[in-house]
Amino acid sequence: MKIHRPSPAQLALTPQVRDEWRKISMDTAPVEHSKVREILERLFAVGNNSAPKNIHFLESPFEISNIISVLRLRGNPVCLQVSDPVSGQVREGVFKRPANRVNEEATLLVGDQVRFEFKIAAIAPNLQIIEHVREQVRENVRDKLPWFRAWPFQSDFGQFDVGLSWFDFVGRLGIDVSSLIPAFDLAKSCGVAVLFWEWAFISARPQFIHCDEQGRLHCETGAAIRYPDGFSVFAIHGVRVPKKVVVAPESITIPEIESEVNAEVRRVMIERLGTERYLMDAGAEEVHRDDFGILYRKEIPSDEPLVMVKVANATPEADGSFKDYFLRVPPTITRARQAVAWTFGKEEYDYEPAFQT
Repeated sequence: MKIHRPSPAQLALTPQVRDEWRKISMDTAPVEHSKVREILERLFAVGNNSAPKNIHFLESPFEISNIISVLRLRGNPVCLQVSDPVSGQVREGVFKRPANRVNEEATLLVGDQVRFEFKIAAIAPNLQIIEHVREQVRENVRDKLPWFRAWPFQSDFGQFDVGLSWFDFVGRLGIDVSSLIPAFDLAKSCGVAVLFWEWAFISARPQFIHCDEQGRLHCETGAAIRYPDGFSVFAIHGVRVPKKVVVAPESITIPEIESEVNAEVRRVMIERLGTERYLMDAGAEEVHRDDFGILYRKEIPSDEPLVMVKVANATPEADGSFKDYFLRVPPTITRARQAVAWTFGKEEYDYEPAFQT
């Protein structure tokens, strides 16, 4: 019988399973080598194959990428053994085929909408983490080996494979997921795993992972995620940024900001430098001034303009000076009084302050 609406008991399972898999993805415990070897034996047995003879335990996904890059060099006798097609074959044999069988049965039991909603709720924040790790590895490899273009994580396993949470969920509804248990166990036991028929590369888990309240990679004082060999990802509210943007924001230059093609990264760079400083140092245009303040506008390529009104605090500081404040307003605003009124939720000509503070 197909379930079109989950029962209260089934709904109660979804946050439980989601939280368990989020915990797995945030695990920073050391990897037990003997345990991983045993799991690999069971995982490869799912496809009636023996576990790889060459198993390498490394300190980070970056180290995995480095060693695979070297093994893939033209002329290396094992280059074909560690190719993308081979890793794809492994994932097909040990995971995709049994997963497809589970999905066929799950479709008969659970409506597609239920599956979709659960998967999105379960994996969205954590999927972003592995994407950031992959992209950072890609950049680091490109910097070290600019002539090397292959990407060794086309079919990876490990702690960030939180799409497994869906299969765990349907297993708790009574569907037989025994063939996927080795994949579950591998995710619970290591960092990133890149598998081939003859080779397996297993990374340590991160030393730490810092996220904001929404589960996005985030740290304003250092790396958001770091592995034992020092490989790190720096991110602000889920936006991956260069290291200096986090640890030395005062050193960010206007040319660096204006040459950044990624709008999200550029916004973070402006925020870290300080919007007021960027506005003044980047040569913002004075649009209008009156007794209420001065309105500035700075055009930003491929993004909305930065428009701010500078106002003076009517209350003097301890030394008798008057401090200026910059308030960001919508780019449609064209007059200083209009801008100040907007900050109070008023229309321009309805704003008549009795006194200023």
